[in-house]
Amino acid sequence: MDRVEIIAVGRELLQGQVLDSNSHWLAGQVTALGGEVRRIVVVDDVIDVIATEIRTSMGNGAKFIITVGGLGPTFDDQTLEGVAKAINKPLQLDPKALGFVKERYEYFSSQGYVASDIISPEREKMARLPQGAAMLPNPIGAAPGIWLDHGPCHIISLPGVPQELKTIFNESIAPRLKNILGPYYHLDRVIKTPLRDESQLTSILHEVRTIVPQVYLKSKPTHFGLEVELEVCLTASGKHYAEIKKRIGKAIEEIERRLPKDR
Repeated sequence: MDRVEIIAVGRELLQGQVLDSNSHWLAGQVTALGGEVRRIVVVDDVIDVIATEIRTSMGNGAKFIITVGGLGPTFDDQTLEGVAKAINKPLQLDPKALGFVKERYEYFSSQGYVASDIISPEREKMARLPQGAAMLPNPIGAAPGIWLDHGPCHIISLPGVPQELKTIFNESIAPRLKNILGPYYHLDRVIKTPLRDESQLTSILHEVRTIVPQVYLKSKPTHFGLEVELEVCLTASGKHYAEIKKRIGKAIEEIERRLPKDR
């Protein structure tokens, strides 16, 4: 499986002002498409810090690096500068991106959302992309995303507004990932057990893992109590649906064989 790393950018995330729901959503989407998310990191809005994390991801062998946030017009939106620094390329005013930004502000102005459609330096900033980057249109906001091929690595930068991120991903990123990753299936199942002690369930799952190692098994702890019925999450992935469905079925069968009939 191809390694994917997600870099969420924003001091508001580090300070607990905003919950990083974007990385959570992206991880689920990427996994379903056949990528393997191996690392998620949150960093400050600092060019050198962003560049360092991107270089770390490249050093880790990530085929896809997805940055989230920091594409807007404000002083602390510095993600693209960090990307450019990481790959030793300059930022350039991209004609296609500039045309897109102009078009969006003309629309926003016509709807009364903004006072003017004049392209100020702050707005123009959103059209300055790392050399070699392809603009990804943003049907909701004004800041385009980017797709940048750098050697064996693909760097994807998305805005931090969740609705904008999801729309760009679904319309521009997911189709490319499907094409690169090929056909892929990912199944999740959750079963309930009569056990309320996770330490007791752990030994059962350990035995089953040795029998069906291709299925990832994880107990879902809640709290201690007489009414507790611990659940187990089973996950399997692969290119053949029937095969992974069979694996999960086998794992469930092996778990249920080892469960006590009562508490």
